[in-house]
Amino acid sequence: MRKESIILGTLILTVATTIVRVVGMLFRIYLANVLGAEGIGLYQLILSIYMLMVTLATSGIRVAVSRLISEELAVRNYSNAKRVLHQSVVLSMFTGFASAFILYYFSDYMGSNILNDERTTLALLYLAPSLPFIAVSNCYKGYFYAVGKITKPAIIQVTEQLVRIFVIFAIMDAFLPKGIEYGCAAVAIGMTAEELFSLVLTWFFYIFEKKPFKFSNAKPDNMIFKIFGIALPLSATSYLNAILRTVENTMIPSRLLIYGLSAETAMSLYGMIKGMVLPILFFPSSFLTSLSSILIPSVAGDNASANEKRVSNTLSKVLHFTAISGVLVVAVFVAFPNEIAIAVYNDSQVGLMIKIISYVCPFMYLNMVISSMLNALGEQMSSFKVNIIESVLKISIIYFFIPVYGFNAYLFALFLTTILNTILYLTRLLQVSCIVFDISNWIFKPIAAGAAAGFLSKFLYSIFIFNSSSNIFSLISSIIILMLLYLMGLILTKSVQFSSVSEIKRYIKR
Repeated sequence: MRKESIILGTLILTVATTIVRVVGMLFRIYLANVLGAEGIGLYQLILSIYMLMVTLATSGIRVAVSRLISEELAVRNYSNAKRVLHQSVVLSMFTGFASAFILYYFSDYMGSNILNDERTTLALLYLAPSLPFIAVSNCYKGYFYAVGKITKPAIIQVTEQLVRIFVIFAIMDAFLPKGIEYGCAAVAIGMTAEELFSLVLTWFFYIFEKKPFKFSNAKPDNMIFKIFGIALPLSATSYLNAILRTVENTMIPSRLLIYGLSAETAMSLYGMIKGMVLPILFFPSSFLTSLSSILIPSVAGDNASANEKRVSNTLSKVLHFTAISGVLVVAVFVAFPNEIAIAVYNDSQVGLMIKIISYVCPFMYLNMVISSMLNALGEQMSSFKVNIIESVLKISIIYFFIPVYGFNAYLFALFLTTILNTILYLTRLLQVSCIVFDISNWIFKPIAAGAAAGFLSKFLYSIFIFNSSSNIFSLISSIIILMLLYLMGLILTKSVQFSSVSEIKRYIKR
């Protein structure tokens, strides 16, 4: 069976990611209505510790699996490719059970002394069993990405989300009357059920998969050191990021208390930003998330084959697409912030935050993609250093300035560190690759096209809303028009060439 191409594979995964995000967004609206802003804030605190333990469980192994299997298959070392998967599974079982043990036995301490809210303890207990499932299934998902079988992870991604929602719906009415603590615990049970189902389905797909590991008489190498060579720098980066993110997330409500807000207001504001605004802003990035997952094995394989021209071409096109996507997102959210907030959450205050934070979206998207590029090129330590700088700077601003300037200090920290992170990432990428950053076609022309499209679509929206009784229909129509006008602007300014369409067709046919 042939590999799915980068474009086709990305499209498949994008469809799955988009479905998951649409369903997830609808479900998040349900949670916001059921738990309230304070409950969402509590849930986000729980996630900060949980993601730290997930990082400990997975330890960067999925990236190592994707990259090493792609490299070994590219040079026809089939025995080594098989050994990578088997040794990674064993390693993941160890890290998964170790992290589950830590979370289970120290959940009370984490909830009371780290998160400073005893209501988080019960949910942490219910999340502990999910960690071994995540660790092992990640290895097999990394294998599917490496061999280009993107459809299977896409199916898993959609179905596991549905399992989680079904379980939470089924038990929420029994848990929530006991308090917000039990409502968050119901969500935790659904997440654990989701990961168990994911592992079972992933294993089922792998068992019936036609393996690309051809018979070889060559004695396989011990790949454990290569796995560690990739996983450890990534793990160190992820551990430090997760720890610093946990510190950051727990610090924000406490520093807002010092500023003078009540505990409920501080938690509600924290929940609004972390649980409502940022998910909306990241919602359009489905394609980029999928592309980042596929980029590592694709670029790693070309890099191992010394195909420098193709590596450079791939990275350039991905950066171009990421930049113009980020500008489009800013145009949409700046043109219709209140309308989107009312349509999704029925809360105009969320709209104000959406409009302010949307300006940093292009940098967020570039961070996501460039970090994947650097990992694919073996630049894990570069990512590690940049992330340290970003996190330490952000925590310092939160600690010293939020008690004085309130939530505005957090917004300043978010903007400053995200932009700085992008500059540092991009500088390193330009140093280790042959790409040339085309600032005119990737930045200036898209900004001009986005500004014009946003202005015209906002004007048309006022006409639609005057002549239509459906606000949702007027909003969707205006956003579609904005996107079409933006595309026309890119084409007219020659930021996007028609030849790119033919190239995409060649990718899909390959």
